[in-house]
Amino acid sequence: MTDTFRQSRAPLYLQITEILRQNLERGTWLPGELLPTVTELSQKYSVAKITIRQAVKILEDEGLLESRRGRGTTVLPPPPTPTPLHLGTRLSTLVDMYRGDRPTMDLLDDRKADIPGAPLIGTLSETGYHLLKRTHTRDGAVYCVIAIYIAQDVFNPREDAFRTQLALPVLVDSPDVDIARARQSLSIGKCDDTLAGMLNLAIGDPVVEVRRTLCDSNDRVIYLADVSYRSDYVRLEMDLMA
Repeated sequence: MTDTFRQSRAPLYLQITEILRQNLERGTWLPGELLPTVTELSQKYSVAKITIRQAVKILEDEGLLESRRGRGTTVLPPPPTPTPLHLGTRLSTLVDMYRGDRPTMDLLDDRKADIPGAPLIGTLSETGYHLLKRTHTRDGAVYCVIAIYIAQDVFNPREDAFRTQLALPVLVDSPDVDIARARQSLSIGKCDDTLAGMLNLAIGDPVVEVRRTLCDSNDRVIYLADVSYRSDYVRLEMDLMA
């Protein structure tokens, strides 16, 4: 066992699983080719054969490998790659992305609520906030869990639209809503037990955590969204010359 494996808190078989998965993604072993034998992989990574077998079994369950007695383990074609969400670095491009998206939305919570933690910019509204928490699903897969906090005076006149449509375009397209500032933060976190069940991930899998805040001309927070995305659904592209 190498020092790299010892430094990780993850079980050894999961570390080996991730190494093999990365090799498959990089094309180290192509579809139709045989995976190196358990003995060869055991020697390569200096781990027990049972550890290799556990890792291979996980990748079989994921549909990446197929083992047959007497024939070895064959690399299978990768599953279809989900269409990525391009998280814009400008409000206009982000709204355009949402306008072109038609996810299935399942409501998890719908009530008055306080914003957790400090907003990225602005001050909290004296009117309070309405929370809409829901999952977004595309092609049968839940790809994000989003909690949206909308200032109550902004929510009330258009509550039906907010409940049935993607919230950000509804907000931006409302002529009487003044948006003066907008900021978004993005970080990579780990999936907890609650998110794991909703996003069909394992505990500890990477997730993209986004906090998005919009303020009016009085620097009042009128919209705040906390979003947890599956990492395989997110792409961030920036024009470095813009």
